Amino acid sequence: MGASLLADDVAITSGISTITSVVSQVWTTMTGNPLVMAFVGASLLGVGIGVVRKLTKGKA
Repeated sequence: MGASLLADDVAITSGISTITSVVSQVWTTMTGNPLVMAFVGASLLGVGIGVVRKLTKGKA
């Protein structure tokens, strides 16, 4: 039973490491492309405006 738990821990750690690596590669690719960054920035600006509106007016 102990070996099974160890294998599960290794699998989870490996999965988290893989996800971190993929997210890092995607982020590097996105920040290297000015057009993609413009779209990401516009999306984040829209989200920010929506949050501020919701907080100030109580509804979106």
